[in-house]
Amino acid sequence: MKSPLLRRALLCLSAAAIISCSQSAPRIDSVSLRLTYRADGAERLSFFALAADDDGLLDLEELHLLNDRAQLYWTLRSDDWLEVDRSGETWVGSHSIAMPDDAGFPRGIYRAVLVDKGGSRAERTVSFEAPAKSARPFPLLSIASGRYRAVSAYPSNTIVAYDQTGSRVKTVALKRLEGPLTDLALPGAAASIALWAEDGESGVGAITDAVRFGSP
Repeated sequence: MKSPLLRRALLCLSAAAIISCSQSAPRIDSVSLRLTYRADGAERLSFFALAADDDGLLDLEELHLLNDRAQLYWTLRSDDWLEVDRSGETWVGSHSIAMPDDAGFPRGIYRAVLVDKGGSRAERTVSFEAPAKSARPFPLLSIASGRYRAVSAYPSNTIVAYDQTGSRVKTVALKRLEGPLTDLALPGAAASIALWAEDGESGVGAITDAVRFGSP
C-alpha cells in the first residue's frame, strides 16, 4: 500500500495533472477586455486580469489570452506586463495586444489563463462583442500657446503624458476638454501628451497620437 506521502509525490509528478502541487493556485477574479481604436485605423486590445495568489503576486509568471475558435493566442510574462492599481486592486495585462498584420480582432469568446511559477493555473472566459466600427468620431488633441484642446464625443477622457523615451509618466482624468497646460499638473519629465477617450458601456476606446510640447 502506498503511503500518503508517496501518493502525493506521484500526483505531483503526473504530467496529466491539471493543477500542480504548489502551495496555492492563482485566481482570476475578473477580466477586462476592451477595444482601442488608433489614429492609423488599427485596432488594439486592452487586456487585464484582476489576479490574486495567496503566495503573492510575485509568484505569478504568465498570462495568456486565447481565442480557440480562431486559433489565436497571446502570452504576457511577468517581466513585461503592466500592473495597474484600480481602487486598491492590482490588475495585470497590456494595452497593446495586436493582431498579425493589424487585422481586426474576431468577436466572440476568449479565455484568460493565469499561470504561477509552480505551474498552477486559473482560467476565466470573457465575451468580446465590440462594434466593428465606433459609433463616435475619432477624438482630436492639440496644444497651442500653453493650452490644450480636446475634441471628443466619448463620455470619459484622460490625458496620458509621456517622457522623452515614450514611457508613460502620468495620467490625468479631464474635467473639461480645454484649458491651460498648467491645470494638468504634469511632471517636469513630461515631453508629450495623448488623449485616451473611452466608452465603458460599449467596451471601446480610442487613443490619439502623442502631441509634443511646442508642436504647432
